Amino acid sequence: MASDEEWFTSKLSNLSQEDLRMSTLSELRDHLKALPHEETSRISNSLQLPVVFDCLNDSNSEQVDLACEVLSLCLSSLHLGESTTKYKTSLERALTHPYHTVKLMALKEIERSISNEEALCSLCEQSALINNIVLCLGDNHLGVAKKAADIIIALGNTVPGANKITSNEVLLQLERVMSISEVVRLRVFEIIITISAESTHSFNTFKSTGLIPKIIDELGSNDVLFKMNIIEILSQFVRSEHGYMFLEQTGVLSKIFSWVTEDEVTTQLCQPGILKFFGHVGHLKPRELLAKHPLVFDHLFSNIESSDLTIIGVSLDVIGYIGQTCQGKVALDSMGIKMEGTIRTISKLLPSLPTETRIRALSCIENLLRDSRLDIIQITEKWFKLLGAEPMEVITKYAKNPFSELRLAGLGVLNAISGQIWGQEAIKNTPGLVEFLLDRSIETIKDCKEAKYEIVKLLSQGQVFDRSTQERLEAFVKEGPFYVHAVTEVAVEGD
Repeated sequence: MASDEEWFTSKLSNLSQEDLRMSTLSELRDHLKALPHEETSRISNSLQLPVVFDCLNDSNSEQVDLACEVLSLCLSSLHLGESTTKYKTSLERALTHPYHTVKLMALKEIERSISNEEALCSLCEQSALINNIVLCLGDNHLGVAKKAADIIIALGNTVPGANKITSNEVLLQLERVMSISEVVRLRVFEIIITISAESTHSFNTFKSTGLIPKIIDELGSNDVLFKMNIIEILSQFVRSEHGYMFLEQTGVLSKIFSWVTEDEVTTQLCQPGILKFFGHVGHLKPRELLAKHPLVFDHLFSNIESSDLTIIGVSLDVIGYIGQTCQGKVALDSMGIKMEGTIRTISKLLPSLPTETRIRALSCIENLLRDSRLDIIQITEKWFKLLGAEPMEVITKYAKNPFSELRLAGLGVLNAISGQIWGQEAIKNTPGLVEFLLDRSIETIKDCKEAKYEIVKLLSQGQVFDRSTQERLEAFVKEGPFYVHAVTEVAVEGD
C-alpha cells in the first residue's frame, strides 16, 4: 500500500492533465482535511506546491476556489516564514490575480508568516512581494484591502518594516495606489496614522518622508466629507502622547478647534467630527485642553440645548468621555456653574429626548458619577444632587423602565453610584429599591439580570446596610446572576 506521501505525489502529477484537475483537487482537499495536523505539516513540507499554484491560472472559478482551499491547507501547515521564502514568486503572482479569493489566500498566509520576527525581517527584503501587498490596498474587494492593511500595519510597527515602507520603491507604489481614488487615499492615510499612533519610531520615519505633513495638508480640503474623514483619522493619532504633542506644537489642534465656533456651512457639517476629536484630546489631556481652549468647552456645554439631535448626542458622548477619568472630572468641575448648569440641563431634558439620545444622556451621567476615589467622590456626590430635587427618582425611573435598553442605561447609573458610600446610602434610603434589585422574578432579560447582579455585588461590599439586608445581599451574590428558586409541587390524589 502506498504511503500518504506517495499518494499525494501521485495526485499532484495528475494536475498536469486538465480533465483530471477538478477531481484531483477535490481529492487532495478532502484527504488533507482528514489528516492530523502533524501529518499534514509533514506532507506539506515534502510537496511541490507550484503545480497547485498553476491551477490558479484558469478562468474556471470552481477550480480556482478548490486550488485555494488546497493551498490554504498546505501553506498553513508549513513552518512560519517558510511559505514567503519557498513560494515567494507564487505568492507575488497570487496577489495580482483577478479573483479576490486568491488574493485573500495569499494575504492570510503572509499575515500568518509575519507573526514570526525572523519571517517579518525576511519579508522586508522582498520588495516585489511588499509592493504587491501595497497594491492590494487599492483593491475593490474590502476584505482584500483590509487584510493588506493589517499586514502593512504589522510591518510598520517594527523598525525594519517602517524603514521598508518608507523606502523609495514602496513610497512610489503607495503614491500610485493613493491616486486610484479618494477612498483609497483615505485608506492609506488611516494606515499611516494607525502605525504612527503605535510607534514613535515609525511616526518619525513617516514624518521625515513627508507622509504625515501630507495628511495634515488635507485639512485644507474644500471637500467637506473628505475633511471630516481626515479629522476622524487624526482622532486616533491624538490619543498617543507623541501624536498629541506634534498636533499641539504644529498648531493643528488650534486650527481644528477654531472651526467649532465658525458659522460657515462647511465647518458646521464637520462639527460632530470636530467634537469627537475634542473628546479624544479631552480624555487624554483635560487640564491642558481647558487651559488652552476653554471656548470649546463653553461651546460643548451650550450644544446640549441645541435643536440638532446629532449635535446633542455627540456633545453628551464627549462630556461623558472627558468625565470618565479622574483628571477629566476635576477639569470639568473647575468650570463651576457652567458644568453645574449643564448637568441640570441634561436632567431637565431627559424626559423629552428620543430614546436613543436619552440612552446617551444616561450614559453621560453614568460616566460623570462613576468614581470611588476619596478625592473625587465629593465631586460626584455634588453632581448627583444636581439631577433634581429627588435625584434617586430620576435614576430609578429608568432603572425600572419597561424597555430593556432604557432599563440597562438606568441600571448603569445605579451601578456607578453603588461603589460609593454616598450612593449606597441613597440606595438604602430609597423605599423598595433594594427589594427591586433582589427580586429575581421581575427580570427576564439576560443583560439586565447581569447588570442588577453587579449592583448587588457592589452593595454587598459596603457597610451601610443592617445585618439582615447585608446577609440577603451576600446570599444573592453567592447564588449568581441566574439563580432560579426551586419550586416544590405536591401531588394530591383526587377522586
